[in-house]
Amino acid sequence: MELTFEVIQQVEGSFVAACYSENIYTEGSSLEELHENIVSAIDVRFRGRSKPDGSDVRLMLFRE
Repeated sequence: MELTFEVIQQVEGSFVAACYSENIYTEGSSLEELHENIVSAIDVRFRGRSKPDGSDVRLMLFRE
């Protein structure tokens, strides 16, 4: 299962991410923090069922 996150870098530099197919939304003040938050959000969303592996996660980066 592939998950695609739309990532928007906001004017002040922080990032917001949304995976609309699984209703996963998160944010981070840096790309590193965003990555950690995406991994945590996927863990929570897929608790109790098989989750996609890291190679199935795609990020599409946009800037405001």
